Amino acid sequence: MIFIPFKTFTKNVGGPSTFMRYLREHMVTNDYSFIEDEEDYRKADSIFFPISYNGAILDFFKSRGRPIIQRLDGVYYPSKHGIKYLWLNRHIKRDYFKYSDLIIFQSLYSRTECFTIMGEIKEDRYKIIHNGTDKGIFFPAEKEFNRENIIFATTGSFRNRDMIEPVVLALDELLKSYSVELKVIGPIIEDEVKKFVNREYVKCLGKKNTVEIAEELRKSDILVHCQLNPACPNSVIEALSCGLPVVGFDTGAMKEVLHFAPELLADVSDEVFKQYKDFDYKKLADKMIFCIENYHRYRQLFIKNSNLYDLKECCGAYIDVFNSF
Repeated sequence: MIFIPFKTFTKNVGGPSTFMRYLREHMVTNDYSFIEDEEDYRKADSIFFPISYNGAILDFFKSRGRPIIQRLDGVYYPSKHGIKYLWLNRHIKRDYFKYSDLIIFQSLYSRTECFTIMGEIKEDRYKIIHNGTDKGIFFPAEKEFNRENIIFATTGSFRNRDMIEPVVLALDELLKSYSVELKVIGPIIEDEVKKFVNREYVKCLGKKNTVEIAEELRKSDILVHCQLNPACPNSVIEALSCGLPVVGFDTGAMKEVLHFAPELLADVSDEVFKQYKDFDYKKLADKMIFCIENYHRYRQLFIKNSNLYDLKECCGAYIDVFNSF
């Protein structure tokens, strides 16, 4: 039986916590046995965790030859975190090289990111499993596209200015030619973000559950996603599952996830780690306009691909990994 410390990793907001909640629900629903209480970890024959975990417990598994599986999305890097990136990555890198028998990356970009910062590992020591959404919650629905009131949406936990500032600056440009609305769906974590949503056309809806997020997406026309170097953005996959065209910057795994519509992504740079100074909101505005002017084509294209990234397939792939050990 596998030990998965769900309680440690489902307390916070963000991608890893969201995934761990999904995985636990899937395993419970499918009667897959696991141990989650830390006091019982010694009874397990393997362990799975995201990011990094307690070194003493990992020592227990390693010393007894019990498999250790680590899930990684991204890592800390110099252009954003300065020299502190070495210290911030210390436990992740320790687990990556010293303990883990298998690494699961969320995307090819996630692998590139980790290889660049921490070093490469052999191909038989990792797998790539993309995130997924619950298709019973996130699915397309009919909505008339009204050019007289174009509804943009952006979702997530808004922690940094890169997630919202370029979006509102781009929409300020669009106001010269279009009537727009922006729904900000999700909690605004940092005060520095709040000043960027002080626009008449912006509606801050606050934190929503998954059902509510899906409903708001289906009532929208276009998702605009703005984030530095996302490993495998859930917001984008959720919008795609609802058949919503997605516009953003070509950063992180965006082009990998939206491989069927790369022309909706604004150029940034050729660097592995993009920098915020390279986020040109005018380029983003151009992509928004391009999507508007070709809306029905992209709406049909996203509906056609809305079956991609199924949560059941994603969680099933993780269970296949657990079973293989």
